[in-house]
Amino acid sequence: MPIENFIKRAKTFRSYFERDGLTLRPCAYDALSAILIEQAGFEVVGTTGYGIAASLIGQPDIGLVGYGEMINRVRTIINATSLPVDVDADTGYGNALNVYWTVKNFARIGAAGIRIEDQVWPKRCGHMAGKQIISTEEMVQNIKAAVKARDEENPYMIVGARTDARSVAGFEAVIKRGKAYAEAGADYLYVEAPQSIDEVRTLVKEIPIPIAFNIIPGGRTPPFTLEDLEEVGVKYLSVPMVCLYPAAKAMREALQYLKKGDLEGMVKSGVSWREFNEIVGMSFWREMELSLLPEDELINRYGTKDIREIMDREKRETEAKWKKK
Repeated sequence: MPIENFIKRAKTFRSYFERDGLTLRPCAYDALSAILIEQAGFEVVGTTGYGIAASLIGQPDIGLVGYGEMINRVRTIINATSLPVDVDADTGYGNALNVYWTVKNFARIGAAGIRIEDQVWPKRCGHMAGKQIISTEEMVQNIKAAVKARDEENPYMIVGARTDARSVAGFEAVIKRGKAYAEAGADYLYVEAPQSIDEVRTLVKEIPIPIAFNIIPGGRTPPFTLEDLEEVGVKYLSVPMVCLYPAAKAMREALQYLKKGDLEGMVKSGVSWREFNEIVGMSFWREMELSLLPEDELINRYGTKDIREIMDREKRETEAKWKKK
């Protein structure tokens, strides 16, 4: 993918922080979920370390997935969508030097944004108990390293800084850290689990860069409404589980139908053959495949050189198999 495309995506993503209103960040854990986010009409794809840990190794988000595994998975997400992709890069996987290397290489694969956090590595999901945080000074060094890497690779790339201080050191620590992270060059402050709309309002007022956080069903962030968040001035809201949890529920239900021998229930619990092929772009590949064949070969195989006629016929033949008598 040309570097010009990476710059264009990063410029587009940066513009979201310069406009009025709230931008939603639905999160993907693989290429398929990224495609679905784009097809649903969203403007940015986030990545979720929580979801990647679950889908890649089937384990909780407690620091078991490292830099190499993460960059390989994120590369497939970036390649699957034309939208800007904003990467959850955990802590940057070590000290400031590791952060520098992490940001450089995520920029090189086309990340439009990247976010690092102030937990001790190995980190864990911000809604889990047992978190620890590094010092403000160490996180400031990490942010400066991230900004240096960003400026060397793609100066339009967004660098976000996340703090988990709210549940560890209290709200005043969040304010102090937020101001320090802004001064170090972070483009926005991501606060893990603020506890009231008044806290959110104070963050927007006190911190000189845009405020972001996440909503997780059943997690430690109260169930704020989108209208309330936009009204108080929150710029960016991450929704990490919007694809992961519904997918897990649907798979479990389909398997239960199959276990009971209910094939009809299993079929109804998911999309159809045709719908799924449309999601993953099968018609693009089939049309290209047919277009590369010589005309005499098309006529010999299919009785016509009309590619659209061939594809429509194949579609009808497949769908007829599943139509009720």
